[in-house]
Amino acid sequence: MFVVFEGGEGCGKSTQARLLADELVKRGISCLLTREPGGTPLAEGIRDIFKRVATHGDEPTPLAELHLVMAARAQHVQRIIEPALGAGRTVVCDRFLDSSYVYQGVRGKIAKSIIDAAAGPVLSGLVPTLTLVLDLPDGLSGERLSARRGTESKVSALAAADRLDAMAPAMHAIIARGFLELARTKAPYPNGAIPLRLVIDARGSPDDVFARVLAAVDGIPS
Repeated sequence: MFVVFEGGEGCGKSTQARLLADELVKRGISCLLTREPGGTPLAEGIRDIFKRVATHGDEPTPLAELHLVMAARAQHVQRIIEPALGAGRTVVCDRFLDSSYVYQGVRGKIAKSIIDAAAGPVLSGLVPTLTLVLDLPDGLSGERLSARRGTESKVSALAAADRLDAMAPAMHAIIARGFLELARTKAPYPNGAIPLRLVIDARGSPDDVFARVLAAVDGIPS
């Protein structure tokens, strides 16, 4: 089983992915928790390039951003995800291809056909068993991001350089709606398969949200 968490910044994806992985392990299920961009040392290095603008201020263009993400994804899929699935393990991933459709597609204005052309050889037909789209109203996501930035600034001054968290509120709202639109329109993957996307209400405590997540995962036919 391959479960992916998607959604805008501050919706709680990483927390819910970790809670699900912990629950599956408690049930005796071999589980791998991973993330994108990232998952391998090389891909994590690409994540640093993608997430943070270097001191010279040369922010990647949307097309450069797309190819950075796809390079990280190629390494991640071939080195981590496919071997784990082949060994019968469940993989829980924080972000996958839908994030490219939204961040480089909706935000970066790159056509889906171009993203699919880049992603097709990378995925080689791989499609998540379930994609959970965490939906949080704009105001609440902004509050969570403000709280997160405040906490991170006490830990490391570098955290303030995260350009995605620092996007304007209007762009955060556009991104969140982009994920919902993929679910509503049943957008296909490059191979034509339509992944199962379920929208999860991300309001409430982490435990409240996790109850909804677990119900969705348990509802997948085995």
